Amino acid sequence: MQELEEQLSNESSPSDEMLNHYGNVQEKFESLGGFSIEDRIVNILKSFGLEEQMYLPMSFISGGERVRVELARILLSDAELLLLDEPTNHLDMTGIIWLENYLKTTHKAFIVISHDREFLNNTVKKVVQLEDGKANSYKGNYSEYVKQKKEEIERLKKSYELQQREILRLKKLIRQFRQWANEGDNQDFYKKAKEIEHRLERMILIKEPPRNENRLRVEVKSTEKAGKEQIVVEGLVKTIGNRILFENANFTVLRNDRIAILGDNGSGKTCLLKILMGQIKADSGTFKIASSAKIGYVPQIITFSDVNLRLIDVAKTLIGNEQEARRELAKFAFYASDVTKRIKDLSGGEKVRLYLMTIFQKKINLLILDEPTNHLDILAREEIEQVLSKYQGTLIAVSHDRYFLKKIFNQSLIFQNGTIDRYDSLPIDLV
Repeated sequence: MQELEEQLSNESSPSDEMLNHYGNVQEKFESLGGFSIEDRIVNILKSFGLEEQMYLPMSFISGGERVRVELARILLSDAELLLLDEPTNHLDMTGIIWLENYLKTTHKAFIVISHDREFLNNTVKKVVQLEDGKANSYKGNYSEYVKQKKEEIERLKKSYELQQREILRLKKLIRQFRQWANEGDNQDFYKKAKEIEHRLERMILIKEPPRNENRLRVEVKSTEKAGKEQIVVEGLVKTIGNRILFENANFTVLRNDRIAILGDNGSGKTCLLKILMGQIKADSGTFKIASSAKIGYVPQIITFSDVNLRLIDVAKTLIGNEQEARRELAKFAFYASDVTKRIKDLSGGEKVRLYLMTIFQKKINLLILDEPTNHLDILAREEIEQVLSKYQGTLIAVSHDRYFLKKIFNQSLIFQNGTIDRYDSLPIDLV
């Protein structure tokens, strides 16, 4: 259309044919959403936190930002079926909620792979679980799937137990008939025993359902008595270049608070944690951490000094006695076959559990976590939630995992427009 407009501008008296052609092209351009496409692009990029990067070359932006650009491109396409693989991984809360609203109102079909349980609750109407080489379908969202799955396991458990009792009864009959056959040299009893054996062979065995055993035995106790005011922040300011992350931040963290730190990507959440941990400095303002506070910190990227160490060696270094070390590892669901694993061979969830085990040996009373559930599967997230639910000290965490936040936290620090506001509840749109 731009070429036609240039041609028309160079013509002092364009022909009717040229004008009609331009009119047809303009009409088609409008029907395809051409006049609104730029606004749509801008709105989606803003929703995904890419406002400042909007006009940068792709080579200038990060990997996570490229994923968000690709997601925006797909949503703007004319595709009738969307295939989304962990679409919330690189989105902040604003982006996740925008995507949820888009999927709830779009007429497009979509298939999504996700470990974000709240996202699944708000977007899907069917869950397909891949298990033992089969695809099992369940109607409803994630919470409804969990309920149906529990009921299914209970039914399987009853059927399995009934079948096992029947198998024992038939085996007992076989032994009995064989004994009678031997004692009386009676071929009819041999024949009867054989018939029951054939019946057993033809039986379709029910696989033993998974046991709902609690693998974690951890009891986390903070033995050190903490002061009432754990952290006091006054007038804190942090900038990056010419951009103010936050200014005049004032808040207090009290003993046994459970505070979720919320805000868009790049708003300064991780910067605040690093300031409190003494890893970077604020531009101005002060903060005070109680002398009685014993801090444990779990960063976004967990690293160990020697990834070739076996788990038992890590525990022995902390505890000393091998028997006690094995007992402590078992509390965090590392059993006999696990303790000889090397750190480098652990999954993401296992690394978080091991890291928490090492921290809790220090008898901490203030635990700070930065995106602890990132890139973990649902089982691993549930295990982390179980550990943290038993922790009795002060807890602060940055997270975009709303399901996790609602289970563990009841207070919030919200980063917005360069300010940090403290609330004695989670935001309404979160709960």
